[in-house]
Amino acid sequence: MAVLSLVTSGVLHAQENENDRFGGWEFFEVNHEFGDGPFFAKFYFEFDNYGFNRMECWYTRTSFGLKLFPWLKANLAYDYLRYPSFTTHKAVLDVIGTLKQGGLTVSIRERYMHDWTPSLGTQGDVLRSRLKVQYSIPETRFSPYLAVEVFTWGDVWKKTRHYVACDYDLSKSVQLEAYYLYYAFNGLPAEHIIGTGVNFYF
Repeated sequence: MAVLSLVTSGVLHAQENENDRFGGWEFFEVNHEFGDGPFFAKFYFEFDNYGFNRMECWYTRTSFGLKLFPWLKANLAYDYLRYPSFTTHKAVLDVIGTLKQGGLTVSIRERYMHDWTPSLGTQGDVLRSRLKVQYSIPETRFSPYLAVEVFTWGDVWKKTRHYVACDYDLSKSVQLEAYYLYYAFNGLPAEHIIGTGVNFYF
């Protein structure tokens, strides 16, 4: 009921502001661990559309990472983003700390990103700090989670993401994921996103 209340309040708030944007993000991610060692790799593809009737952009992320400790890992990634009229590139560094107790998992991720768009002659930096709390419901395949992610650079706040989501394990190697995302911007209309995707683990 709490999750339903959060989603409902977000939709009602959006109806009060006709400038808010609505959209859908669809994705799949492939995760691979190299044997019993500390190395891992990921490939992610996502396409984003707004108004649920036209594609706005799509992007890929290729990552290689290292498990530094059982509770800490880091990875480097390259993003390729394709918009209707230009292409953007991003270099990404993630550091993720995770604590588990029973079915409860709490993680903090710090993500530094540097982007550049050659055709526009622009580039920039952002730090994305995310707190995620997830609970695996006993004797089920459901793992709901809440998350908040803040985008900053220096002392300047850029935007914030709020997630209400759930994972569902189809098998040991295939997981479905769905979320509602409220996207608040600094001085710009908010966005309301429904995300759906599949995670593969090999």
